[in-house]
Amino acid sequence: MKRLCLSALFALALSVGAVAQSSGFMDGLLGAKEASFGQLSYLVLAASDRLGAEADQAGAFKMLQDLGWAPKAARADDPMTLASYAYILMRAFDMKGGILYSLFPSPRYAYREFVSRSIVQGRSDPLDPVDGASAIRILGSVSDNAGAGG
Repeated sequence: MKRLCLSALFALALSVGAVAQSSGFMDGLLGAKEASFGQLSYLVLAASDRLGAEADQAGAFKMLQDLGWAPKAARADDPMTLASYAYILMRAFDMKGGILYSLFPSPRYAYREFVSRSIVQGRSDPLDPVDGASAIRILGSVSDNAGAGG
């Protein structure tokens, strides 16, 4: 339990420090039961140093679309699924996947890769919406995983 709390605090500190988000954005994200494509696009692209300081959520989502990482029908205010979040994180942090992800890079296999690496733990469904606190915890795990050569 103590390790879990320390990991959560580390992930939060990492996200706040590395992403340099305003406290208003972070408060809104942490309180979100279903984080939107706009919010998570901004979080991930800023954490992976792909956004400038002047960017906003709309600009981040537009960049995500331009990169081809967002589902074609998605809108910035739509809730993001766990599978889409895993896919965007794998792309943004240039994470290597297993054979299925390598052959068919998609949200489905990105999610399966996260489960196999224990980045996503417990009972979950790839189509579940991501809440803000989980998004930050997962981002911290990805940062740890990427630092270890993931």
